[in-house]
Amino acid sequence: MIYTNITSITDGGGGNIDNSPKPEENINLEDISILYTTEKTEEDRTSFDETYNQTDVSADKNGAKFLNGLIDNKSTLCKELNITEEQYDALACIALALSSQETGMGHEKGYESENTGIGGVARKLMKKVHSWFGGGSASSGMTQMKIYDFLNGNTLTAEEKKIIKSHGIEAKGIATNNLYANPDKAAVATIVVLNSIASNYDEYLNTLKTAHDEIKANLPGRNDTEFLAEGNKILSDISNIYNKSDENKQKQIRETFKRVLLSTNGSKIGDKGVDKEYNEELQLKELNKLLESNYKVEDINKIRYVLTGEGQEMSITEYCAYGWNKGTTGTGMQLDRMLAEKIGTILATPEDFDYDQFTVNVSTLAGKYANQSVSNGLEAMNNALDDLV
Repeated sequence: MIYTNITSITDGGGGNIDNSPKPEENINLEDISILYTTEKTEEDRTSFDETYNQTDVSADKNGAKFLNGLIDNKSTLCKELNITEEQYDALACIALALSSQETGMGHEKGYESENTGIGGVARKLMKKVHSWFGGGSASSGMTQMKIYDFLNGNTLTAEEKKIIKSHGIEAKGIATNNLYANPDKAAVATIVVLNSIASNYDEYLNTLKTAHDEIKANLPGRNDTEFLAEGNKILSDISNIYNKSDENKQKQIRETFKRVLLSTNGSKIGDKGVDKEYNEELQLKELNKLLESNYKVEDINKIRYVLTGEGQEMSITEYCAYGWNKGTTGTGMQLDRMLAEKIGTILATPEDFDYDQFTVNVSTLAGKYANQSVSNGLEAMNNALDDLV
């Protein structure tokens, strides 16, 4: 995937801000002077330029607190998490990207009102009612963490929870915590959780390898090299159609293709007990209409074989974004869900910021933050985080 590097941006008043990448080999958080902010809710976002403002950090109180929280706690967190400064800086760029994606760096319409005054009281009440029916805790802070769940569930280790609490982060109830009021504390908690997600990357890779070997074992009489080539050809053909389509059709192709992979394997039109959205035959029929093709279920298995092969995994930056959104346990680690997300990164327009592209959005934003310090931010981030794994 080709990401657009930002080298010159406007200050919102028609002038140019010098944001040219600097020559240092490693990312330096103190080089970051521009924050990507937006008041637009996720359903109203379109291209990057139409969605995000480039805001000087000195003009954004809460954004500055978040960034300074990352910078000021760097030394301590590196020791506590046993990571290098390079790894920390890469995680910090993802944290900044999440803040921009999740709440527009705290500027998104509704973010303030749902955390203060009558709106805040109503939200707490609704969340409590929601929890009675098995719902999770409230999303909190600029990166929208379910901090109560993290501190009281089993996603994090006891040591990770201890680290979070040692920085003064509290969650006294499912909708009561101190992340909204303290962006610097939200930054710390985000780093701890991102580091935990990154540590699961090997498990993700092992899941892909196991699936690849299982698919191969079920190819009696078939040449796996040919099967792989056929799968790559199908993906290439679909990508070509996607790239020639308008924005609306691109989204339809991407979403329908993902639904095919998420569908119940072997389900047929008319099967009782299978939701239409997850009916494999029905969703494949819809995809064929969009592509003007006639792909069969076996063709989808060929694609699965390709996507589980070596070199087709999400980058660790993409995986951190995926894990933040979908989780790295339970349903988040289901193969079909991970493969559907991979389709979302293949069939994507990195500068379009609709919610369906959450992983791509965060990866793109993280690269833009890193590019304020180095010439190829995503490469520097992935290299640093690969060492972490």
